[in-house]
Amino acid sequence: MIQRLGVLVGSRRPGRPVGGEAGAVTVEAALALLGMTVVLGAVAWAVGLLGAQLALGEAARAAARVAARAESSADTVAEATRLVPDAQVDLGTDGEHVVVELRRSVHAPGLLARWGAVELVARAVAATEAP
Repeated sequence: MIQRLGVLVGSRRPGRPVGGEAGAVTVEAALALLGMTVVLGAVAWAVGLLGAQLALGEAARAAARVAARAESSADTVAEATRLVPDAQVDLGTDGEHVVVELRRSVHAPGLLARWGAVELVARAVAATEAP
């Protein structure tokens, strides 16, 4: 004798969404991926800012070395802009020291542009060399 088990009316298989919830998981996953993409973009931009700041500092140090050798201010600016082409260069003196300050404005890419620009500043000081 074979007995058959019947399925209760109104029951459902485990793990399946009921009624209008069929696409909810897909929508939530899409929103989570969008949020993660924005966060990863912001982190990548922050790492890029760190690299830009390091490059700006190295350019300021190189320009200060050129200025310390009593070369012309045009040579000093040329050295700074060779390393960071879009930097604004300010030269000055402080007693027996030359001071080079570089500024650069960096704009965020894409949707992050709403945050505005970040101004990077690097300053280097070098003792003037005797001729």
